[in-house]
Order: sequence, then C-alpha cells, then structure tokens
Amino acid sequence: MTWASALVATAMTVWGAAAVALSIADLRTRLLPTKLIWPTAALVWVLYSGASLLRGEVDGLLGALAGALVGSAPVLLIHLLHPPSMGFGDVRFCVLNGLVCGWWGWHVALLGVTASFLAALPEAVVMMARQGIRASRPLGPYLALGTAAAAIWSAATSGFVP
Repeated sequence: MTWASALVATAMTVWGAAAVALSIADLRTRLLPTKLIWPTAALVWVLYSGASLLRGEVDGLLGALAGALVGSAPVLLIHLLHPPSMGFGDVRFCVLNGLVCGWWGWHVALLGVTASFLAALPEAVVMMARQGIRASRPLGPYLALGTAAAAIWSAATSGFVP
C-alpha cells in the first residue's frame, strides 16, 4: 500500500467512525450534530489533500468537491421544498458523504445518496403503512449505509487511489 492509499484509507476510517457516531445520535435524538460533521469533513479533506500531493494530481480533490455538491443537492432540494420532511442535518451529512465518495468521482457520490434512499425505502413503506403518510424515521443511518456501500465498492474495484 502506498502512502497516498494509506491516507485515503485513513480518511475512510475517520469517516466510518464519525458515521457510526452520527447514526447513533440520529437514532437517539433525531439530530445529526454539526460539531461532528464539519470537523470530520475537514479531516477528510486534509487527508485527501495529502494523498493528492503525494500523487501530484488534483483529480481526487476536484471529484471530492463535486461529490459534496452532487451528493447533497437532492437532499437540499427536498429540505428547501418541504423542510419538515428532511432536516438540515441530513443535508450537512450528505455534504460530508459526498466529499468522501467524490474522491472516486461525482458519480460515486450520486450512487451513495441513491443507495441510501433505496436502503431506507423498505422501512419507509412499512412505517407509512402502519402510521400513515406523516410517519418519520431518522435518515442518518441509511445515509451512512449507502455511502459506505458506494465508497467500499469504489475502493474495491478501483483501489484507494484510482
């Protein structure tokens, strides 16, 4: 494993630890703490920057920025159109998740958010059948799950440093 790969693996590990903590917090309190999201995003950015410097390329960093935008745009749109259905913590978490997945390209960030909603769909259908259209559940754990699936798939198929 190269030093650049080690930095990307460390960034994924840092994100994974934060994603578990955020998921637990969301399940317990229905809130995703900003004080954990932004420092994690900053640390991931620093680690990705180090990997980019070692590689001598900025493609991963540009992808991470694009991923942060693309990965959070659908959730931001839902939040703006109907704030009760999507909290702003979910939007912030999607920025972080898009940053993580974007290292492999903006399309991986979009895959991550899509996988998140697909993972949440079965529970959402059951909850709406039981409790009606106003049923609600925390989305954070599903956002973490979809992002993990997309990032792990990308790392496994393309390597930590594509």
